[in-house]
Amino acid sequence: MAIRFKKFQPTEYVRVIRNGRTVKEGLGLTLLYSDIQTSILLLPATALDASFAFDELITADYQSVFVQGAVTYVIEDFKQAGKMADFSYKWEYGTRFGAALELFNKRINNVINTIVIREIGKKEIRQVIQMADEMAGIILENLRQDETMINLGIRILNINVLGIVAKPETRKALEAAAREEILKEQDDAIYKRRNAAIEQERLIKENELNTEMKVAQKEQEIKERKLEGKLALEEKEKDRRIKMRNTEMEEKIKLEERNKEFVELETENNRKRAEEQAFAAAAMIKAYENANVALIEACALANMDPKTLMAKAFMELGENAGKIGTLNMTPDLLAAIADAGKM
Repeated sequence: MAIRFKKFQPTEYVRVIRNGRTVKEGLGLTLLYSDIQTSILLLPATALDASFAFDELITADYQSVFVQGAVTYVIEDFKQAGKMADFSYKWEYGTRFGAALELFNKRINNVINTIVIREIGKKEIRQVIQMADEMAGIILENLRQDETMINLGIRILNINVLGIVAKPETRKALEAAAREEILKEQDDAIYKRRNAAIEQERLIKENELNTEMKVAQKEQEIKERKLEGKLALEEKEKDRRIKMRNTEMEEKIKLEERNKEFVELETENNRKRAEEQAFAAAAMIKAYENANVALIEACALANMDPKTLMAKAFMELGENAGKIGTLNMTPDLLAAIADAGKM
């Protein structure tokens, strides 16, 4: 029988079993024990990392991909974990739970492989190679609910999917398709840029035309206002002229009325003068009715000039022509009469 002394690390969980019963357990224990009667289980109390890599995973469109990643976990239930793998501590080998952790990692990888196969089979290659972060979340959620993880007594802390890679020939085909898509996007960008330039030019032209139309409208409005002003002035001038014409006509009417009154007055005056003259003539005629005609004629002839007298003499000759037999008028007599008329 050998008595041994061992001081374990604070990151190591130790269970001391003697005669089938746990007599002592905890982190970083210091022990003095007999290796014949005592068994020691040593479990890691730190976070553990395990990598996984799965090849020949088939997508929904029958393409093969390679998935690589890592899982981080801790042993949460040490008693349960001690039941699921051999964590025995052997002094002579100085082992540190290597085989047990490999078994844990294998079981974890099997569960992850099942989850990855199921999820990748649902999607096509183009979606699969772009879902690393999504895949990590799916794996983490499923592992935390998986019965195997609970039975192992572990808790999953994190999942990192380092890459989802297609086969080289598939990758080349995808690269070619992506390259064509990029070139198409480049052409579309050029086309959109040209369309944008054309659209911008069209907007500029429209703005110019709108500006010209607005300017033309303003000019038309100014012309219409000027025309309205001119028509208003002409209308005012027309009204003024009509008023002046009406005023002139009123003045003429008033003048004509005054003229009419004047004519009527003058006519009345002339009538009165004529009546007076007629009355005077009547009085004179009445006065001459009892007068001697020969005397009146003698008075009249006394005041006549020689021409009038000669005219009256010839008139009387004409009146008594029937009574005259022969009348001789010699040139000398005519000359004498003419000379008398000049006197």
